[in-house]
Amino acid sequence: MESNISTNKSLIIFFSFAFLLAWGLMSIAIAKNFGWLEISIPVEPFLIIGSWVPNIAAFLVISFFIKRKGGIRHLAKGWLKFKVPAIWYIVTFSPLVLAGLAIGIYKLLYGVAPVEDIVTDPVGLIALLIMITITGAMGEELGWRGFALPRLQTGMGALSASIILGVIWVIWHSPLWFAGLGFEEIPFLAYAIIGISFTVLVTWACNNSNGSLVIASLFHLTLNISVNIIENKAIFIHAFLFLAFSFIVVLIYGSSRLSKSSEIPIDKKTSSWVCPIKNKIL
Repeated sequence: MESNISTNKSLIIFFSFAFLLAWGLMSIAIAKNFGWLEISIPVEPFLIIGSWVPNIAAFLVISFFIKRKGGIRHLAKGWLKFKVPAIWYIVTFSPLVLAGLAIGIYKLLYGVAPVEDIVTDPVGLIALLIMITITGAMGEELGWRGFALPRLQTGMGALSASIILGVIWVIWHSPLWFAGLGFEEIPFLAYAIIGISFTVLVTWACNNSNGSLVIASLFHLTLNISVNIIENKAIFIHAFLFLAFSFIVVLIYGSSRLSKSSEIPIDKKTSSWVCPIKNKIL
């Protein structure tokens, strides 16, 4: 259990901060999109800051509610877990493989490859990679997978924790569909299927890589790349492949731990990932 407050209370506070702060920032873009707010400044900086809210929310809960000395430093050490079996680095590229399969299936069915123009635009592709690296991949994972995931798994099985976190993750992103940024062109149901399935997969990866946030962040990065290179008309095929992949993982690894190990690397006393080096708590 947490030292100052219960694990459940810390999660409630974390999710509350994550939603209130992010949706507050997102409301600026929404208000501008609907003409409720006439401002000349760009909304992108607010969106970038908003993308870091999960990490910021985790920092706030650790600092002001859990009050664990060195807690933020220990949390950030998840980004230093590079020494994991190579297979998990390979696994992080699975969203790109699934995107390739979706493109191939769509072309086989309709004779056209549903690939976005940005794939053939080096400058645009580099700009996209930079943006999605400093936002979702880096800005969210200390919060979602570093803070929330191990705490959810102390009270329930890995699959249940993944589905709950996946639903929350999808809802957290939902204001983007009202901000006039192009997300409204993505079928929300397909996005939800991908988001929840991806959450199951990244839990599987974390539970088998000692809670490596390097793996989680790379996984998030390739997910974002995959949904940006495939046209929306093929997004449901992409979503089905994600769902099928996550289903296979659950069948093979089991729903309780999503791991072949008898225990997942979580210290139940602190509800945090356990560092394999000198048994330090992250």
